[in-house]
Amino acid sequence: MTVFSEIDVKKIILGTVNIRKTDVELKIDELAKSIEEQGLLQPIIVHEMGKEFELVAGQRRFAAFARLGRTTIPAMIIDTSDTNTLLLLSLLENVQRVDVDDRDRAAAIEKLVDANNGSYETVAKMLGMSEATIRTWSGYHGVPEELKEMKDKGQIKREEAIRLTTMLGPSKAIKVAKEISKLPQVQRKKVVTGIKKYSLLETEEVIAIAKRPPIVKQVTIRFMTSMMTALEKAAAARGETPENTVEYVVREWLTKHKYI
Repeated sequence: MTVFSEIDVKKIILGTVNIRKTDVELKIDELAKSIEEQGLLQPIIVHEMGKEFELVAGQRRFAAFARLGRTTIPAMIIDTSDTNTLLLLSLLENVQRVDVDDRDRAAAIEKLVDANNGSYETVAKMLGMSEATIRTWSGYHGVPEELKEMKDKGQIKREEAIRLTTMLGPSKAIKVAKEISKLPQVQRKKVVTGIKKYSLLETEEVIAIAKRPPIVKQVTIRFMTSMMTALEKAAAARGETPENTVEYVVREWLTKHKYI
């Protein structure tokens, strides 16, 4: 049974099911102003625990109400003691939002996977995501904080942080990430792929191979007049030579079909 009610904010506690652990203060002032002008358009979700209520979803809304000095807040009280259900409700409420920190999303999904006996497939169906996506987020939960900070700064990608941690372990992953963080994306990809492919080589050797300049070979391609005209238009739109555009198109096609 679900009940809608005005709840005393002093009786609300942040429990273990609420997924948001970081960036709770993100744009709270803007949200508080919006609530003051328009009211709370979406009630928070809570679970009754004796004389108190555990917050399931709506942590920023709750924080905004507190900032406004409100003593009560509209809430949807759900009648369940199933932790798995509470966590799922919190995830469905928050996991798709762009302002939820990657760490919180990864930790929440990992917790949900644990609650479902390690079944990525089950969690994927629950959240309407692919199993590969769930595995990615679950893997990101185990990435060392230093790599997550590098990802936040745009020095490496999330997938690179996960793969390096999985293949090398936390300590060495951090060391390698620092070495390759200033490399172009193409060379970083060569390193990450090479570590798995050339397992007999030392990591330093793989990095050295990735840094080698590419071998350039000239290839002659003949185009019909109509294709050449289209190519020249595309090159002009991209602000480059037709040769550069041909190289881009061929590389994208080869990458898409996994030839490189």
